[in-house]
Amino acid sequence: MYKYKKLKTSTKETDFKHRRKFIIIAIGGGEVALNETYEIDKFIVESSKKEKPNFLFIPTASKDAEAYVTIINKLYGELGCKTDTLYLSNTKVNAEEVNQKIENADIIYVGGGNTQYMMKVWQEYGVDKALIRAYKSGKVLSGLSAGSICWFIAGHSDSEFIEDIENPKHKWVKGLGIIPYLHCPHYDEPDRVGFDEFYAGQLTDAIAIENQVAVVWDNYEIHVIKSNPNKNAYKLSWSDTGLNKEVLF
Repeated sequence: MYKYKKLKTSTKETDFKHRRKFIIIAIGGGEVALNETYEIDKFIVESSKKEKPNFLFIPTASKDAEAYVTIINKLYGELGCKTDTLYLSNTKVNAEEVNQKIENADIIYVGGGNTQYMMKVWQEYGVDKALIRAYKSGKVLSGLSAGSICWFIAGHSDSEFIEDIENPKHKWVKGLGIIPYLHCPHYDEPDRVGFDEFYAGQLTDAIAIENQVAVVWDNYEIHVIKSNPNKNAYKLSWSDTGLNKEVLF
């Protein structure tokens, strides 16, 4: 059974709802280089409500893969953003630089890759706490795959497969806990077929998102946007009668 502690805030959630708009766009997956998430990417930019928003890419989960950085920054630059990247894997940065980049951003996008590695690095640099502050300040938060898992309580992670360890298995990796559900990205891919069984018996509901689909966490409400109308997102729950699954809209 996955157990978690609720995200602590200094102010009641109901107070935040009336003070600011809070938005997270969690993308289940898709090949960005092939424009498979393009409609979602446009929505992310539009959500900033700014003519030329400051866009920050955090590629920690890919260990700051330069080809990935180039693809994301090119796309969001073409969508009208002023782009920047927070490198954490292959360079030394200080806490002041980390906080400054996050504070300067209007949009923060977290890339995919190894979720477990990413969360460990974030804790070392205080990125986890900085992103929670960014959420409370009303910035647009987003990401794909590992960059989707990070906003939830915990996610179905393939980190052991990425690390190429012996007898790898999927596991729960703890996220920031802002979106109060468990999570499975890439829900339509073959290696996620076992998620329903993996999830069995959990007390906390889960959100499973297929590729080319995003769940929008908007002022404590959820709705769905798609780059592919044939794909879906689902809410899963477990009861005495077994698994319950509903399509989200």
